[in-house]
Amino acid sequence: MTDRPTRREIIRAGGASAAGIALLGAGCDSSSKPAATAAAKPRPIKRATAPPGALNVVVFICDSMRVDHAYGPRARMETLDRLATQGLRFTRVRPEAMPTIPARRSIMTGHRIFPFRHWHPYEGLPPQPGWEPVGHERQMWTQVLQREGWTTGYVTDNPHLLAKVHDRFRAKFDRAEVVVGQVPLRRKPTRPVSQDELYKHLPPVLRGSRAEPRMKAYLSANPRGRDEQDFLAPRVHRKAMDWLDWAKTRQPFALVVDNFDAHEPWDAPPNLIDIYDTPTTPGVEPIQPFPTPAAQWRKEGLSPALVRRMSHLYAAEMTMVDRWVGHTLAKLENLGLADKTVVVLISDHGVLLGEYGWVGKRYTELHHELTHVPFLIRHPEGKAKGVSSRYFASTHDVGPTVLSMLGFDRPHSMNGADVSVLLDGKKPPARRYYVSAYTDHVMAGDGRWHLIANNQGGEKRLYDLKRDPHERHNVAARYPQHANRLWRAIVRQAGGPLPKFKISSPG
Repeated sequence: MTDRPTRREIIRAGGASAAGIALLGAGCDSSSKPAATAAAKPRPIKRATAPPGALNVVVFICDSMRVDHAYGPRARMETLDRLATQGLRFTRVRPEAMPTIPARRSIMTGHRIFPFRHWHPYEGLPPQPGWEPVGHERQMWTQVLQREGWTTGYVTDNPHLLAKVHDRFRAKFDRAEVVVGQVPLRRKPTRPVSQDELYKHLPPVLRGSRAEPRMKAYLSANPRGRDEQDFLAPRVHRKAMDWLDWAKTRQPFALVVDNFDAHEPWDAPPNLIDIYDTPTTPGVEPIQPFPTPAAQWRKEGLSPALVRRMSHLYAAEMTMVDRWVGHTLAKLENLGLADKTVVVLISDHGVLLGEYGWVGKRYTELHHELTHVPFLIRHPEGKAKGVSSRYFASTHDVGPTVLSMLGFDRPHSMNGADVSVLLDGKKPPARRYYVSAYTDHVMAGDGRWHLIANNQGGEKRLYDLKRDPHERHNVAARYPQHANRLWRAIVRQAGGPLPKFKISSPG
């Protein structure tokens, strides 16, 4: 009896190469000009013909999602709860590189960005290690699929991806859509903002600081009193649903929906805020009571009441993101596409909400609130339904995993793990440690011990997660053998001594 060809072999065989659909470049929000320039458009791509019955994929990238809110009791997350019952949930995920752009580089290229070797500043990006244009040096998994006949798309309001330095990135998709409104804005806002409106959302200690023009720009682009559908995460998902309408006749497709929320400012509709709190801070609504990216809240003069209110606003924004991810998944259902579409959701990092004295993202404080994120996979055939995995999955695993689920081997440029084998009850490659970096600080852990240090091995802080799950007590002096063991794991993963950086005002 002759063995039937595997799905992967069928896809490899494919059809004869054919000219692809014309590139549409980057789309634009109704209030903006096209985001990609003509010079940024790549050459036409020769495409294979995707095999009949090939799966679609939708990857959601949600910014700044703490796992204790995404999975835990601190936020109402009905969509993520439902995804966890329908698919595979990873419970010990650490991004291999942070923050925003380094994480997206690893998500889109399937390659480790740590330890940021050969990094240099790029015009239009913060001058911090790891901040290089997404996909500029390696092929992305969406490009692999595009050549094999998939229609590709990216929908985002991420202000760094809307910047000119990422024009070429957006032009690598068949159709990219952008939503303008997150700060820093690409163009100066035009709607006037009164001092009363500004000071309603800016604590006195920040007035006259660099936080004031940033808040003024945000308020100008995002008027108060707007309907929920006009908040930024809903606008991103409405664009994504429009994209699905367009792509339903262009299957198979690969879509990335990248919303900058729940990044600060934590701005959500009143009905969602009311789930968590009633106003407790008359005179100021602290949607961002600190200069981005982080601040020590006591030094900034923030009261415990403001910090508490801020955490409620963050939870409300998490719920808003969750709700609109749900609307996009419902759109897949309504279009009859859910039973032929792989769904992946991941975040780039968490955020500090007063823990360790900080609010925001502080590169020295690589604790679980900042570094522990959600990662879920739903297979249309219901594989691994309701299963939780303790594997140390990471952001650079997304590319190899998606490609494998659609029938392709991992390209040599990708060194992430294919964690889709868990869907079939198999084991992924052994990973004893998680290792990650943020600017010039690093971390590593094995599930029991967690190490934070600068990237030259100084300032070591070690936490015993069994006895101290909230990472309050540094025991590096008491257990130097564990601190040194984890440091050696960092150096091995880096391929030798870590690079030294000259940086200023790291974020």
